Amino acid sequence: MEYINFKTLSNKKYLVNIISNMLLNGMVSETEVELRWMLTLKEIGSHDYTFELITLDHRMVKADNMGYIEIHKVVSQLQKALNEITFTVDKQGTLLQVKNLEQIKERWEDVKAETIEYNKANTSLVELFKIQDEAFEKVGGVDAMVKAMEFFDIYLNNIYGRDFFGRIKKNIPNLFRSGLIPFALGYDGNKSPDKDNIYNIKVDGYPNIVAENHLKDLYGGFPISDFDALKPISLYNAQYNIDLLSGFIVDGEVNFSEAINDKFGGEVHYKIKQYE
Repeated sequence: MEYINFKTLSNKKYLVNIISNMLLNGMVSETEVELRWMLTLKEIGSHDYTFELITLDHRMVKADNMGYIEIHKVVSQLQKALNEITFTVDKQGTLLQVKNLEQIKERWEDVKAETIEYNKANTSLVELFKIQDEAFEKVGGVDAMVKAMEFFDIYLNNIYGRDFFGRIKKNIPNLFRSGLIPFALGYDGNKSPDKDNIYNIKVDGYPNIVAENHLKDLYGGFPISDFDALKPISLYNAQYNIDLLSGFIVDGEVNFSEAINDKFGGEVHYKIKQYE
């Protein structure tokens, strides 16, 4: 089994669809978000890669809950500062450095000033920006925000620069973003039988046992009384088609589901594909 590596300096555009189905206190809600990225590989080093990632669009395509629409508007504003990032990762895709750090911080000040000016009456939004300010100001804060972007979890996703023998440990955010669920991920890959220079990769996730105190950290904010009897079920899988000549992903998908009890749970599906 060969290593998957980036081989050519190039840029690709990607369409990313994120479809979520959530069960919240017995009520079902569905949303769909669409992202468009332009990914440019700028440098190939002996031990690292330097990329530029530009978010061309970030819009909500579907929502059956006005609350989600308002949340998305706020999140989109907060993320404008990260719409253009230049960064270096090692050959396995681990973030090493955000190279345009000062540019991002300057853009954040512009985004903050503009948004607060147009939402003076919204005191909660002002408080939210104060909290976000702390993340930008503290050492490593911007790095943490960049690492949390979908790109690292659904694009790089530990598929580069290593053999696929054995499993790796990975903490995956739960659907409600209240904590992390520990998984062991198994990878398998083979050349496509019907497409030249295409490599197929499949990923299967196996959740590790979560201790009771961890369950309380994850779901303590939910109306759950008996944590001893709580047996949440989490599932994870992914698959990709990769161009072996360039190393870029042609298309792929990532699926995650979480069932807490009969009133809370859901699933999220990420689909990514190149477009012209």
